[in-house]
Amino acid sequence: MATDLTSALDELKRGGFRVPPAAEAAVRRQLVQFADALDEKTKRQLLQKFLDGLQSIARPVQTLRLGETRTVTEGATPASLTSDINKLLLRFENGAALVAELNLGFKLDVANKVMRGAGHFLTDQTDVDEYPAWELHRIYDRDLPRGEKRGPKGAIIEVPDEAWDTEDGRWVKACADAGDDEALRVFNETGRMVALKSSGVWAALGAGAGGYDDTLGNPFAPFAFNSGYGTDGVPRLEAIELGLLATDERAKPADYDFKQLFTIPEAA
Repeated sequence: MATDLTSALDELKRGGFRVPPAAEAAVRRQLVQFADALDEKTKRQLLQKFLDGLQSIARPVQTLRLGETRTVTEGATPASLTSDINKLLLRFENGAALVAELNLGFKLDVANKVMRGAGHFLTDQTDVDEYPAWELHRIYDRDLPRGEKRGPKGAIIEVPDEAWDTEDGRWVKACADAGDDEALRVFNETGRMVALKSSGVWAALGAGAGGYDDTLGNPFAPFAFNSGYGTDGVPRLEAIELGLLATDERAKPADYDFKQLFTIPEAA
């Protein structure tokens, strides 16, 4: 099983499909449990169907059907992907358990969040004159946020290097990786995680700069699995006051390749 899955993943990556380390590790753990229950052909079918479905959800295509004059959007939906995978697993008595163990609901939920994040990312490139920067901050509470873990008897233990906003946390490491000294200066002076939209810090966050393997690989929020952090636009005047932009400087949008914009989480 492991060799087969490794070959499948490697083949997909050679074809240009980007797989975040956390996603690849997760699917290896989940599928390897069923090495005895699933034959090799079914394992390959399941993996390919899941990958194809998530790609279709994130990248719907415009199609002109025969006899029609207007294009229509075609692509999978979370419901149709779930249905397809369920049909594939119906031949097994423990099909429902397999779906649960494969954590399908979670994966589709994260895929939807990535799509929404990508939509905001693209929209936010159109107003860089008015809002040239983003600020990363907590939007949703988490019972156990990054930077904390449960110790003996449920005690909360701080893990500063896992947090976003500590002096040796993710933001600082992403600034260092991207070479954005101004964003780092703003953080050191104000404690705020603010950078221009054109800064490489956003891609560095998504890529797990500093050695983090729970990130999603995209230059927009959510940057990591189950993250409660998101971004909001920072007005031009405020960006100037923070020293990120000169008064007469023209703001730039993010530099990105649309075809490579999406990395689908858990698409491994």
